[in-house]
Amino acid sequence: MTYYTAFTLMPNLLHAYKKLFSTLNALSFTSLISLNLLLVPQISQAEQAVSKTPELPVCVYIASYAPGYSWQDGIERALTQTLKDHCKIKTFFMNSKKVFDKESLQKIGLHAVDFIQSHSPDVVIVSDDNAVKYVLKEHYHNSQLPFVFCGVNNSGIPYGLPYKNTTGMVEKNPTEAILKLLFSINPSKTHVAFMTTSGTSANRDIHEFHQLVDKLGIASSAFQIRNEQEWRILYKQLQEDSKVDIILFSNRAAFKTWDHNKNIEWIKQHNNKLSITTQDWMMPYVAVGMNKVPDEQGLWAGAAAIEIINGTPASQISVVPNQKFQLWINPLIAKPFKNQLPENIFSQSLVYDEANVK
Repeated sequence: MTYYTAFTLMPNLLHAYKKLFSTLNALSFTSLISLNLLLVPQISQAEQAVSKTPELPVCVYIASYAPGYSWQDGIERALTQTLKDHCKIKTFFMNSKKVFDKESLQKIGLHAVDFIQSHSPDVVIVSDDNAVKYVLKEHYHNSQLPFVFCGVNNSGIPYGLPYKNTTGMVEKNPTEAILKLLFSINPSKTHVAFMTTSGTSANRDIHEFHQLVDKLGIASSAFQIRNEQEWRILYKQLQEDSKVDIILFSNRAAFKTWDHNKNIEWIKQHNNKLSITTQDWMMPYVAVGMNKVPDEQGLWAGAAAIEIINGTPASQISVVPNQKFQLWINPLIAKPFKNQLPENIFSQSLVYDEANVK
């Protein structure tokens, strides 16, 4: 807003002054000064309040993958809802789900670092393993900048977490819970075949799967596949393998293509073994799922970021595992295995509906 004095008023106002002098000779100099002040533009109370409103802190969110990946979308949705009135959110998508070589991942990590530095944030939130490994671990280990991590598979130990400048929520898979549930109904079903893709998170999942089956003392096999063609071949082989009792289908996000309709028909043709998952967006392709809730990660990470903004050191906020899981059933694929499942699973689970597929 521009301010004017009696010496910078426009000519028409000066003319008005002359007219006032000729008709109001009795006005004192003090009165004229008062009149001048009335004519000068003033700052309203509302404008003064706005000018005194402090700038919101800056929160940077580094997402390991690209928009459209269901798990990450859920984290981002809850994170944004939690932080929207507390900080300005700046988001960088690493888009690394289909990137596997270390050099490329490190370059993406450096781009994320440049993004962080360009926004001078008060706190940084990183989700999933690639952001933790190639941004937080490589560039901000025990730095002054506070970080909140979430979606880190099973444990932060492989990355040396937590650091002095971090807190976070790890992503525990309910694989043990769903296997114990199924084995309690049919203990003879003890060979589990695990199907997953490649990449940082998938490698971690394979490692954790081997640890789990060793702990439970059950027979198992594990396979990492690169594309949907390999998936169809392996799926058919496992469905026809007399040694396999349960197929755990973990993920397909790293595949460059996925023909939903074609693969659904393939599953219907070769639906001989009970299939399970721990990802809700994999429910079109399996009979039963015990699935994580991505929004839980985003809500917790957002709340932790707010605590840090309000002055709590990240190191004083405890690292926690996720707690929420949902039991799902796909009636179309589960129907042949009704005798292998708990009696109430069809009535008490969330039901997958093919009509909801986007």
